Parts: sequence; structure tokens; C-alpha cells
Amino acid sequence: MVVGAGVAGLEAALTAKIAGHEVDIYERAEDIGGQIWMAGAPPHKQELLEYVRYYRAMLKKYGIPVHLNTAADLDLIKTIHPDHLVIAQGARPLFPPIEGIDGPGVVSSWEVLKNNPFLGKNVAVIGGGAVGLETALFVAHKGTLSPEMLHFLVTYDAMDLDRLKHYMFTGSCRVTVFEMQEKAGRDVGKSTKWILMNNLKRYGVRVLTQTRVVSIKSGQVEFETQGKTGTERFDTVIPALGSAPIRDIQEQVKDLGIPFSAAGDCVTPGKISHAILGGFSAAIKI
Repeated sequence: MVVGAGVAGLEAALTAKIAGHEVDIYERAEDIGGQIWMAGAPPHKQELLEYVRYYRAMLKKYGIPVHLNTAADLDLIKTIHPDHLVIAQGARPLFPPIEGIDGPGVVSSWEVLKNNPFLGKNVAVIGGGAVGLETALFVAHKGTLSPEMLHFLVTYDAMDLDRLKHYMFTGSCRVTVFEMQEKAGRDVGKSTKWILMNNLKRYGVRVLTQTRVVSIKSGQVEFETQGKTGTERFDTVIPALGSAPIRDIQEQVKDLGIPFSAAGDCVTPGKISHAILGGFSAAIKI
């Protein structure tokens, strides 16, 4: 029994099936993929969605049942009573202890990347790590010219080239990133960081480093930077400070006498490659 159909759970299920075990996957969401859908949302990251296509094909090839819209709670685990349980619950967005973080106009980066809700014109992103910067680029890209629109406008000489270039990188949102560290993007891979930072500059994203958000009050963001305080009004505020592991099932099943292992972000939030390796490792140890 595999709980969770993110890449860790999918890789664990596939590896276990190939090794000769009978496997069922249980996923509370309406589709497989987990956080891949969010990782593939920012501009130029859509190729990550190929993971979903790959695992969908493998599930079909090896006949692995996937029970969607099914929360694997303790009662279900007791009823099925599997020979082995692989827990790949994933993680949840992490919210910092900032006054007003749960107030109106505050939307998590996960909600933004997953469901693409309507956002105001002036947007603040709290956190300048990989998640925050990718979210900022996703928001800044809103309302810019798509390749199809650009092709049409150039073909029919509808606008001069300078204006076209302007609208390629100027969308419907102005974005400001608040980062406490001296430099933003410390957890971004070296091979992609220069591309990401260059794109943020192209799209006019303002990145304020050594800046800590103190409170959010009805869109008014109070912050401290190098000993000085300031305030600025934003229509939407997006906390993007990483994730925290979900471990409730791990704690609950300890007394059931069912052998289990955990994999992916519910152990330690990390990169896609870490989740895949974790799922594989959990399966080969069964």
C-alpha cells in the first residue's frame, strides 16, 4: 500500500511492482503528480510535467491501481492491513510567524502555482529562495504576450518592435520579492540560477535583500531593512518560504504492527531527484 501519488510514491509503487509485489496507490487529490504540477507552472518549466506523463504510462503498463480522491486515514489502513506500507504524504506550505499572514489578500505560493487565482496588480512575494523566485516569475509573466500573440502582431505589423518587446516582458502584475538573506536564490542550482535571475530582471521583478517582513495589515506590508523600517501597500501578498513535512500517518501507524517506510518530502522536503531516489530506496528495501 502506497499513500501519496507524488513522484516519491509513484517511484516506490513502480519499483515495488517491478520487483514482484502487488501494489495499490491511494491519493487524496483528483490526479497523480503531487507538487510536480506546481513545479511545472512557472515559465520555461513545463517540461517537468513530463514526469506525470511518464508515470501515468508506467502505471498503465504495469497495471498498478490508483485510488484517487481517497484519503488514506488510519481506518482505511487498518481495513486493508497491507503487508507493507509506503508513506509518501509529501509536505505542506510553510507559513512564517508574521502578524497578518492569515489575513485577507494573502495567498500561499502553492495556491498561486497550482490554481492560478486572480491576483491584484501590485504583488509582494515573501521569500527569495527557489520557491519564492519561481513564484515571482510566474506572477510577473501574467499578461505578457504569448508566442502566438507575438507572431500575429509581427505578421500584421500591428505594433512597432520596441513596443512589442516591452509587452513581451511587462505583464499585468508588478512584483516585489522580500528576502532576509544577503543574496536571493541561495538554494537555486548553479546551472539555472543565472537564467532565473536574468529572467526576473527582464520581467521587472524587484528583489529586496536583507529585508524582513514584520507584519501585513489590510495589504499594508511593514518591513525592516538594514535597521530601517518601511511600509508599502500591495494588493496581494504571497508567502513563499518553502515547506514542512506531513508526518501524521507515520506517527499513527507505529502501534498497528504494520511494517512501513517513508519517502519523499514527508521525510525531508527536497528536490525532485531526492524524492524519486527516496521512493526507489524505500521500495527496494521491502
